[in-house]
Amino acid sequence: MDEDLDLRGFNNRCLLFPLPRVVLFPHAVLPLHIFEPRYRQMTEDAIATDKLITIVQLQSEPVTSVNPMLGSPPIEEIACLGRILQHERLPDGRFNFLLLGRKRVKLTREVPSNKLYRIAEATILEDIDDDPTTEEPHRVELVALFRKIFERHNEVDPYLAALLENRQPMGILTDIIAHALGLPPLVKQRFLNETRVWHRVEALRTILRQAVERDAATQPVSRPFPPPFSMN
Repeated sequence: MDEDLDLRGFNNRCLLFPLPRVVLFPHAVLPLHIFEPRYRQMTEDAIATDKLITIVQLQSEPVTSVNPMLGSPPIEEIACLGRILQHERLPDGRFNFLLLGRKRVKLTREVPSNKLYRIAEATILEDIDDDPTTEEPHRVELVALFRKIFERHNEVDPYLAALLENRQPMGILTDIIAHALGLPPLVKQRFLNETRVWHRVEALRTILRQAVERDAATQPVSRPFPPPFSMN
């Protein structure tokens, strides 16, 4: 079965949904409430065609490498193409929907249009699987570390538990964990920018080991986890 069957109609043009402090990863699900007129129009257009919407983070700090081909306010070059799983149209024209992250995309230039929302040309970025021969020990360690730190503060919901138990490829596993952790938006963006799977594995392993060490060094306290760094 072709897992990318739902992307065959993608024409390399992205309907952009820029959001502050929000990063969507492939294979993760993001609930969204749509109320602004421009994004109601975007949602209507997506539902009527391929159901694809691209989540991109607004740049929160001045940077020197803004792509002049992308408009204003400035957005990140790497975004996540998502597909609407299910939607609810409210009586007043607002929408609720669930967006499933599908692929990393690199935005190359914005496209002039008469739409209220922004549109950009993009190319899909595939994972680079550096060393699949040694993935099993890394998978076991990542899942164990994640469960150790996450379950101390939260109950793992059934959807997340199933993803962790189903021996996902390492690229999928790293995206799921990076999305679930309450990392700062800039750190999440770095994970989204990184297509090399084993770089993501090493970075996550370092973050989770440090979190476990911090937990071991402190008395149990009642505090939310993940910490409230981001909106997703």
